[in-house]
Amino acid sequence: MNYICTWFCADKEGEESIFPQTGQKSSSQKHQNIYWRCAILFFVTSRRFNKNERHVFFTNVKRLPEVDGKEVAKIFEDLQVEIIYTDFKYKTPKGYFELFQNQFYEFSILEYIVKHNKNGTDKYLVVDSDCIFLRPAAKLFNLAEVTGFMSFEDDCSTDLVIHGLSCKEMKVLYEDLLNKTINEIPGYHLGEFLLASVINIRTIFNDFVKLWPELKRRFAVGLPKFNEEAQTLSYIYYKNNFFANPSRTLMKRIWTNPVFYRNVELTDPNLILWHLPSEKTYGLADLYNLFIEKENYGLNLPLDDYLNKIQEKLGVPKLTFGKKIKYYFVSYYRASLKRVKRYFK
Repeated sequence: MNYICTWFCADKEGEESIFPQTGQKSSSQKHQNIYWRCAILFFVTSRRFNKNERHVFFTNVKRLPEVDGKEVAKIFEDLQVEIIYTDFKYKTPKGYFELFQNQFYEFSILEYIVKHNKNGTDKYLVVDSDCIFLRPAAKLFNLAEVTGFMSFEDDCSTDLVIHGLSCKEMKVLYEDLLNKTINEIPGYHLGEFLLASVINIRTIFNDFVKLWPELKRRFAVGLPKFNEEAQTLSYIYYKNNFFANPSRTLMKRIWTNPVFYRNVELTDPNLILWHLPSEKTYGLADLYNLFIEKENYGLNLPLDDYLNKIQEKLGVPKLTFGKKIKYYFVSYYRASLKRVKRYFK
């Protein structure tokens, strides 16, 4: 059986972390509704293409909320999405890292899978909720059939610092943890995409359980440590010889904002899966509004119409004039608001 999953882990009051793309306090309902909408849209786009796979939503929220006047649980029921509650067990200590602290929730998801699924050949595709499908996931599962694993690496330079560590710095940390010299600079895997069999998920999770106390110890004494789940997974993948797929024709982290960074290519509409971190409050919100109001969530929309709407609303591969203006206006407004807040501190 193949599973397609996404998740949302809600921060509690007093346990917030920074999410630059939303501009909201992470414990606020306004912030969390952004992610509920993304999760709904994710399953809408997946259900269009993936009829035979089981769909699962993991969360630490015991009662799913009402968003925009609609019960999220009812929408998931309509889309045949199984809701699984699991607690956020692996919380980083206060001050560990200011960004995306709930990313370690992914290891609570892996723990649940290991404990509740004994069929080692079942495969789970676990991706972030700000992803959408343009084609069936079957090719991804088929490519992962031989090794029971698939991942992708970031194209970043080895000197680029991402979430507190560069690949060169990760190499030094790997050597320290493994107590051996490493000749190559290891790659940095995309944390928003994990595809593995239950057998391999068991290996990944068991290694994490061994690593977790060491990460907390290193933080306590001020030593370098992995700050988020992608760095942690990259290390575990390296340790177990789980290699990234070199293809650039399957999925991509697409940055669409023309103000800060834009890596859109004309070939992007040929991909299976898009990850769109900067579109949560832009194009993904527009698509959510479009599909949530359509009969059967737009699943009966002709494929050409669907793909045209996706490209138009998200500005991939071409950015419309109206969307460009919206980006510049909102980016300027947020920058001005930050300056005002700093002034009155």
